[in-house]
Amino acid sequence: MKLHEVGLPNEQQRKAGFEQWLSSLPGPSWLTMQGKDESRHRVVVTLLHGNEPSGVRAIWQLLNCPPACAVTTHFCIANLDAALKDPVFSFRHLVDKPDLNRCFGRPGDSLSYHLAREIEDKINEISPEAVVDLHNTSGDSPPFAVALSDDHEHQVIASLFTDKFLHTSVHLGALMELSRPGQPIVTIECGGLQDEGADQFALEGLQRFLTKINIRRSRPKVDMDILHNPVRVKLAAGKTICYHSRKVDDVDLVLSKDVDKLNFGELKAGTQIGWLGKKKLDALTVVNGLSDCEADAFLTIAEAD
Repeated sequence: MKLHEVGLPNEQQRKAGFEQWLSSLPGPSWLTMQGKDESRHRVVVTLLHGNEPSGVRAIWQLLNCPPACAVTTHFCIANLDAALKDPVFSFRHLVDKPDLNRCFGRPGDSLSYHLAREIEDKINEISPEAVVDLHNTSGDSPPFAVALSDDHEHQVIASLFTDKFLHTSVHLGALMELSRPGQPIVTIECGGLQDEGADQFALEGLQRFLTKINIRRSRPKVDMDILHNPVRVKLAAGKTICYHSRKVDDVDLVLSKDVDKLNFGELKAGTQIGWLGKKKLDALTVVNGLSDCEADAFLTIAEAD
């Protein structure tokens, strides 16, 4: 995969429509929209995951009716191979390629790692004052922002999209982990894949991001809901998982089919989220990016009736 610099859609491409334009792109693409202040730059990245289309759909709307960009803004449309594999917008990444948003800042020789480094180099070359990376959540979830820092510049960027901010220390190889002072990167989760409002959320947030004259001098929302240091519960290597309404023999972890309905809410102690197999809590690992965590500090096993 190679990052291609392409022009904005012409009249013929606009008439042909979104999917035909997307299919016409030569591969991972970089587009530039001139701003009032051409000395400053911002970057919008989307489709790092091929099944999370709200960001690129919003970009298409903006390219058809360009706003008055405050500064020159660049758009990176990344994992087109996965996005356009039939059925479109169904694959996070191709089976024979690693997750692109796990390849940033990490060594690797596959095409995905090369593309991640090329995107990083392109961003560093223009020294943008702000970068947003647009995603959808896999399950049912309200929109929220994620960043490795909860300082002023990250909060301000997040405020242009949402009032929910997740400050994490977990490193996965994601683009946002390349954030540094003066070049902040914030991930924006636009809502669930099936959420009809996710595309509109992305569009309205991008309009504010593109037209805000001075992001750094702005103030974040006073009612910003900031959650600190989340833990990440993972299936241990070699263990098995499935989704069902009951326990399944010889499966290490069975999650309820509607487990995503528990996202972004407070769960009372004792809330059942699934069933464990013979390995019990040893089938899981828990990390928070700061120290080792024990699974039994967060999860409890209750014997079935």
